[in-house]
Amino acid sequence: MTQKKSVRAKKTASKKILSPGEPPPFRVENPRGKGQGLIVCDHASNRVPQSLKDMGLKKADLKKHIAWDIGCEEITRHMAKALDMPAVLACYSRLVTDLNRAPHYHECIIEVSDHIRIPVNNGLSKEDKARRYREIYWPYQREVGRRVDGLLRKKHIPVVISVHSMTPVLDGKKRPWHISVLWHKEEKLAKKIVRQIRKNHPDLLVGENEPYTLFNERFAGSTICHHAEERGLPYVFVEFRQDLVDTREKARLWADIFLQALVPVLADAEIYLNRKIKPRKK
Repeated sequence: MTQKKSVRAKKTASKKILSPGEPPPFRVENPRGKGQGLIVCDHASNRVPQSLKDMGLKKADLKKHIAWDIGCEEITRHMAKALDMPAVLACYSRLVTDLNRAPHYHECIIEVSDHIRIPVNNGLSKEDKARRYREIYWPYQREVGRRVDGLLRKKHIPVVISVHSMTPVLDGKKRPWHISVLWHKEEKLAKKIVRQIRKNHPDLLVGENEPYTLFNERFAGSTICHHAEERGLPYVFVEFRQDLVDTREKARLWADIFLQALVPVLADAEIYLNRKIKPRKK
């Protein structure tokens, strides 16, 4: 290699987001699970690549809801074991790139979150953004797509379960729901789960398309939209309130509350019938 080429290679390498020895953009829990579905957790982690220097934030800010979905990693791991399903979990903060947004959508790399400015995200060039998509966003999305394709090859119609959590207060407004189920086209499936939760736990306040709705524009191109709804697959989108799941014990307790309602619904053959499955968009 000539000296000029060597310098160029070093310059390119130095611009990589992930440094040698850092975790990959995703990890798979229970990869050999035999269950008829896949669990995805887009906001499992608040980790930031070393190259991005904590996004220019205080350590305390990275522990807040702006950086991740508190409690969801433990919920997802617990559900993966209970349902014997594989689960794909993000290894980096949503502030690096939000895996649950389309890459062209302005919230995919956000500059301000809940009134907190994200210094490292301000004034990014197209090249800077493309690098994050290339190293973190697309590897995660490809793995989810690969896993769904693998289930379809087994002649099963898989359900895709998306696990999230919501801050109990945003912009001064309280979010009273203990747990919420969201939908766009899968209203029938979602409402079966809602009814089951209410039957099992009539004291709980269960949200329906709260604190936001999947009819919102931010849903277009999201993980669950791209890998389930656009393909005609059944899906479940759940939000847990973060103050209820912020320890390992509490996260597992609420995972079990949800599983108690989810399992009988997933056992209903009706939700898998008469579906026209479309190929994955590349």
